Amino acid sequence: MFKWVPEDYYSFPLSKRAEILGAQSTFQLCKSMLMENRAFDPSLCASAGDISYSKFYLVVLQYEATITTKKLQSEVRAIRPVAQRLDPSKFDFRVASEEDNARLTGYSHNAVSPLGMLENVPIVLSKAIVSSDDMTQIIWMGGGHIHCKVGMAVSDFIKAKRPLVLDATDPRN
Repeated sequence: MFKWVPEDYYSFPLSKRAEILGAQSTFQLCKSMLMENRAFDPSLCASAGDISYSKFYLVVLQYEATITTKKLQSEVRAIRPVAQRLDPSKFDFRVASEEDNARLTGYSHNAVSPLGMLENVPIVLSKAIVSSDDMTQIIWMGGGHIHCKVGMAVSDFIKAKRPLVLDATDPRN
């Protein structure tokens, strides 16, 4: 479901944003961040579209969490069998530039959505989001416009996007 939010939405605390969206908890509020592996070496890809080693990953996480690049690195490395794992030096995750973000997703800051991206980028869904007992719980994310949000059940998101579910975040303090 799509929901338009007020222009001053991002000036509100998370609790007010959750109220605007009809969310039961601030933990249902998510964002999508494009991460770049600055140590990427295309010669190390196992095949075209290799999700175990990509230059970019779109990480969907809760606003109540932060991406931990060391955890992201470890989890992505662990996709490959032990004998085929790449050295940690082949990973250096950073937030992608606005230019790369626009080129790959087609969206601007605060509008990034894992739905309808311009390029095929592996999607990582934070394991904390699926740790809930209720997989029908709605998560809210960017809807492609700064004032549009999209909500969908976690289980539907997993069926539709087939993300990598990885432990790549830590709770905010």
